[in-house]
Amino acid sequence: MKLFLIRHAESVWNKEQRIQGRKDPGLSGNGVRQAKTLAKRLKKERIQIIYASGLKRCVQTAKIISKRTKAPIKFLPQLEEIILGSWQGKTVEQVKRKYPKVYRNWLETPSKAKVPGWEGIPKFMKRVDRAFKIILNCNSANSICVVTHWGVIAVYLSKVLNVNFDWFFKRVRIDNGGVSKISYKDGNAVVQYINDTQHLLK
Repeated sequence: MKLFLIRHAESVWNKEQRIQGRKDPGLSGNGVRQAKTLAKRLKKERIQIIYASGLKRCVQTAKIISKRTKAPIKFLPQLEEIILGSWQGKTVEQVKRKYPKVYRNWLETPSKAKVPGWEGIPKFMKRVDRAFKIILNCNSANSICVVTHWGVIAVYLSKVLNVNFDWFFKRVRIDNGGVSKISYKDGNAVVQYINDTQHLLK
């Protein structure tokens, strides 16, 4: 089995450097172009099914991929981004000014940041784990695409690599439209690559 983890294409709020969390902005013009390029790149992978977050930026990305690959889409709420409480909708600069200490903690040790009104990392990780158990155990497809968010991808890849989430979050970059590939054989996972963005450079 091949699993392709896709971070949604650029949203309007990504462009504005605005924190999204569970808020629901759609793709920017550049994001639509990224998604079309991404879909062209994934067509050769013979994707059989697409799982996606139900948030608009993922829905739009997944539909563009589906149109090109002809793969059906299943939406899983467990794949939605972490709830970031009072930070949602604010720009990074606004958060830095209003919550300087918490924001520094977020950059250093996100699991202990205590963002006001947030979901919290332990609860988020359990939710993401449930999502991937559904994906890996409930279908017989050999090539699966998962369109989701940076936080979700960080949680799952940190588990597959058996590294601390905080360590992964600080040291690994996942770009809009980036592709990460994991192969599974006899229940064992092998990470083929993380955050491939070569298709976006063409």
